[in-house]
Amino acid sequence: MRDIPKEMRIEVTELSQNAILNLYEIDLTAFGGDIYRFHDGLNGKLEPVAWQGMRYEAYPVEASGFEMNSKGPSARPKMIFANINGFITAINQDFNDALGAVVTRHQVPEIYLDAVNFPNGNPQADPTREAVSKYLIEQKQDSNADFVTYVLALPSETDGALIPARVIQADICSWQYRSADCGYDGPPVADEKDQPTTDPLKDRCSKKPAGCIKRYPRPQPMPFGGFLGANKLG
Repeated sequence: MRDIPKEMRIEVTELSQNAILNLYEIDLTAFGGDIYRFHDGLNGKLEPVAWQGMRYEAYPVEASGFEMNSKGPSARPKMIFANINGFITAINQDFNDALGAVVTRHQVPEIYLDAVNFPNGNPQADPTREAVSKYLIEQKQDSNADFVTYVLALPSETDGALIPARVIQADICSWQYRSADCGYDGPPVADEKDQPTTDPLKDRCSKKPAGCIKRYPRPQPMPFGGFLGANKLG
């Protein structure tokens, strides 16, 4: 999916173009990892590029195949990373080859970059001037001591339709109890079988809707991490 501001749609038709920077994010937070932001280069001050207040570290990467296609299945872009000091290999080992990780591509005209990128500032800095597209890592195609190659796909076209990398279960919550996703930080109310308790040692969640309701009684919104509609056929 690609979101292009109206102003940039006008600009791409002009004969004289500003340099377009490709800034990337790889989000591994769904697996307990971090968000990595990078760009294949430095700014005018020979420092990492800053965009929307975020720092994009210089890292060697070659990306291709992002062409838009209105007919048939979308292209499968590829990203080739330098495997510096085994950094990418370590990510693959820790996070199942990074499969299902969300890759965000920011295309930003250099003229609109944050003022901090320029020795004399930038009066034209505008954090809204970007085109954003999102993909999932679908496959680790190749890996050696020097380079690692990934194949990307649109979230709606990944095999198995994991969006993002979560197995669809109707009545089982996938959140870790008392994590940021769960959000509960109150006193103990029930054990893993939904039996009432005030004992912190027995404080467990059943991972069922009933366990969530005990901690978020109606009319509070219930942040249940399952897909309650998935058991409805038709």
